[in-house]
Amino acid sequence: MPATLADIAREMGVSKMTVSRAINNHPEISAETRERILAVARRLNYRPNHHARALATRRSSLIGVVVPDLMHSYFAELLRSIEAVARPAGFQIVICNTEEDPTREIGEVAALLDRTDGLIVASALSKQGIGAYRKMIREGAKIVLMDRELENVKCPLVKTDNHRVGFVATDHLIRLGHKRVGHLKGNAVRVADDRFEGYKAALKANRILFEPNLARECGFLESDAYAAMTRWIADGDMPSAIFASNDPAAIGAMVALQEAGYRVGKDIAVVGGGNVHYGDMLKIPLTTVSWSRAEMGQAAANILLQMISGISQPERKAPTIIIEPELIIRESCGASRRI
Repeated sequence: MPATLADIAREMGVSKMTVSRAINNHPEISAETRERILAVARRLNYRPNHHARALATRRSSLIGVVVPDLMHSYFAELLRSIEAVARPAGFQIVICNTEEDPTREIGEVAALLDRTDGLIVASALSKQGIGAYRKMIREGAKIVLMDRELENVKCPLVKTDNHRVGFVATDHLIRLGHKRVGHLKGNAVRVADDRFEGYKAALKANRILFEPNLARECGFLESDAYAAMTRWIADGDMPSAIFASNDPAAIGAMVALQEAGYRVGKDIAVVGGGNVHYGDMLKIPLTTVSWSRAEMGQAAANILLQMISGISQPERKAPTIIIEPELIIRESCGASRRI
């Protein structure tokens, strides 16, 4: 039988009020105490009474999470991290997969806002599509952006330093001796733009002239990169190394290269970004730039729970949390050790 607040309070030696406040992210409860109480709640299989809570608070106890690609393990890991915070606090997750389609995203977000207490969104929108979000936020929507930034949209944001991702990946390839480093660009979103700027900054820092023909239009999906890389191979003028905007793009490019007879890590080096969970288990393990999905998802969930509870006022000061990236060296770049 699921535990009650009283069971948790008895186990912890605290009052039911303290347990309730911890589960609802009340500011009077320290982060350390809250984590200990949530750990006990999970161990005892605590399940809040959503119906009673909804009647008392006029809330749905639902959080919407909008991601662009559920087939990408990166977003699955983010969802798991969000749920680890939301479920003990009494919230269920409603998930939407937009498949990198901006029009679908806006429709799904509008529908979710009517059914949930707030949203966490990894957006596929370009600069031209932000008006809908700005209107929603002005009207009081509780939205936290995760992983992907929307320029001039004033709401909380949790991301990595994407400029740094592009710089670190490209600089690593240059330090391995590559003078012509190509780039497979992502979609027309801020995260791809920032990684592209980081790529160019690394070239400049190493006194290498940027060659526009070495930056090819692509996307974030394996199929996008496979097609883009196939066209590049047919065109010729191949670089000796490639930084792909994310790991799925890197993997799609590697498949195309291998089918064309290139030896990844020997004839051509490849680096991705995001550290998909199977990247180290590929036939040629993928060198990548990584950051903590656990930190990112948990931070986004905690911010949204505070917004829902009324603790924070993000419309006055929207926080930005940056999760620092780090290079993970494997065989696809041709390096046998960290340099």
